[in-house]
Parts: sequence; C-alpha cells; structure tokens
Amino acid sequence: MPYTPMRAAVTIPPTLSPEEVAGYFDLDWGFSDRLLPAVLDTSCVRTGLHYQLANGEPPASVKTARDGAVRLFMEYDTLTETKGRLPRFASQFKVPEDELRRILDEDWLPYIQVVKLPPSARQLDKRALKVYDADADDYPAAALAALLSPCILLTHNYKDFAALGVRTDSQGVDAVMAVIDVMIGRMHVNATLMVPALPITIAGATGKWAAEKIGPGAWLILAVLVAGGIFFYLRQPEDRRERIKEFAGKAGAYLLDEYTAATAEVAKGRLELHACLVPKPEVRSGTSAVLRELAVAPKSLSAQQLVELVDHSLRPPVPALRAYLRANEVLFTQVRRGGFVLGRQYRLDEV
Repeated sequence: MPYTPMRAAVTIPPTLSPEEVAGYFDLDWGFSDRLLPAVLDTSCVRTGLHYQLANGEPPASVKTARDGAVRLFMEYDTLTETKGRLPRFASQFKVPEDELRRILDEDWLPYIQVVKLPPSARQLDKRALKVYDADADDYPAAALAALLSPCILLTHNYKDFAALGVRTDSQGVDAVMAVIDVMIGRMHVNATLMVPALPITIAGATGKWAAEKIGPGAWLILAVLVAGGIFFYLRQPEDRRERIKEFAGKAGAYLLDEYTAATAEVAKGRLELHACLVPKPEVRSGTSAVLRELAVAPKSLSAQQLVELVDHSLRPPVPALRAYLRANEVLFTQVRRGGFVLGRQYRLDEV
C-alpha cells in the first residue's frame, strides 16, 4: 500500500488578529520573503521514496522545497545513513537500488542543503542531547533541527524526537500541508483584493496604451468617459438607481465575506503550522543565531549582513564572524565573493 499521510488533530486557539498571530508564532514566515526551514530525517526519506514510486511524483515536502515555500535541510550523517539503507529500501519496495539513487539525485537532492555539523555545534542545544540518549542515530537530525528551530522536522519517529516537541508520526507532514494551506489562503486573499482594483487597473492600463498610441489626449477621453458614466447614473430614475446601489452593496458584502474567509483560512493554517513546529530554544546560542539567519534568508549573506540581522546580545565582531564563515567550509558555502549560504548540495556518489 502506498504511504498516505494523515492530518493530525490540532487545537486552534480563538481567532486572533494578524498582529496577535505573528506574536503567537514568534515567526515571521508568511509575512516576508524569509523562508521556513525544514529538516529531513531518514524515516521520512523512506516513506517519501515509497510515495514517489507509487504516485510518480515527489512527496509534498520535496515539492514545497522545489516551489520555494520551505528550505529543505539534511544533516550530512543523516544523508550517509540514508545512502547506507538504500539496499534495504530497494528490497522492501521491490525496485532496483539504482532507481532509488536516480530519484534522490534527480528529484530530491537538488532541493536539499546538506549541512555538516561539527561535534561542538551538535551539543549546543540540550534537546538534541536528549534525543541522543534515546537513539544516537537520530542525533544528527535532532541537532540540526534544534539549531534551526523554529522549524519543521520531517520524521515519523515521534518517540525518539519527543524532546523536540514531536508528538505524532505525521507531525512533519502535517506541517508541510499547513504550509500549503497558508499558500492557498494567501492566494485567495490576494485574489479577493484584486477584484475591486481590477476596473481601475484596466482603466489605467488602457489609458496608458491609448496615450502611447494617440498621445496625451487619450487621458482626456478617458476622463470624459468616466464623467459620462457618472452623468448616466444620475439621469437614471430613482428606482433604477436604488437597484444599482443595492447590487453594488451586495457585491461589496460578498467581497468582504470572501476576504474575511480567506484571512481566517490563512490564520488557521498558520496556527496549525505553529502547532507542528519544533519550538525555538529557550536560550539561543550565537552559533545557532548565525545558522538560523542563513537558513531563513532568501539569498546568500555576508558577515556584515549577518551581524546586522543577529540579536544585539549575540552579535560577534564582523572580522571574527567572517573568519569563522571562511574557516568552516564543511558548514558554509561561499556562493559569491563574501556571500555565504548554509550547507551545500551533494549527489550520492559524493557522500
């Protein structure tokens, strides 16, 4: 049977304003260009490969990363563990191992940033050490998720990852589905806002086109047409004007209802997402702050930019941070002169 993710029941607080929702999240994803990090564990790779073999397309986690809704990360040791388990997966799925390698190399790894955490960084969050006590194999993914939190942790092993707030085997998948719900809701909001502005937009575009073709007199013609429309309305009998106003009122009420429903849809999706995330650490280390800023940034950052983004209490001197970024090539990749990203992309034959 193909793997079919089930949505977990999530308790939704009372309706909140957008400002209250943002505060409830302590996460600005969805209101800016910052990305939401997601960490992939081996158990989710297995079910994702099974899903793709059964359905002919990557799972939602990979597709949302491909579409730019989340940024997908994997710890290097987790990737080596996955590579080592491919023969077992191939035997279980009754497919050639080369097919699983092809899927990972072509459809998955181009959208995954692989991070090699040094031992010192893995120990910075005590929650990861609790996962180590439960299962040492889960320690690399737990350490990365703890450092990047709040984030999505894509795993089905909720027992070993309980210290990171994972309560159900579908929590990571539920978080991805909530991301999709928020994206759809925001599209609904934008579409609703576009409808009232559409006539003005069309009129402006038409006037601009006409001005380019026949000169500035086109704007005068447009103004005359608008004035003619107003004059036409005022010349209508009282009962007809009332019907026009009644129709306009109903249309406005409908758009308001649609906008209210769309914003509620976004708020609900965000609250569901928050309930499924690995919570932020009680106390964030300087290393964690730097890694998280790189993880959520839409493009590479310089040492100066990172220092400006990191909390005042954790800001290192720019020269020291620049030296740290350059000295840790296994952790950071310099994609432009002075511009760094977290992790790098691998193919399986490089692992």
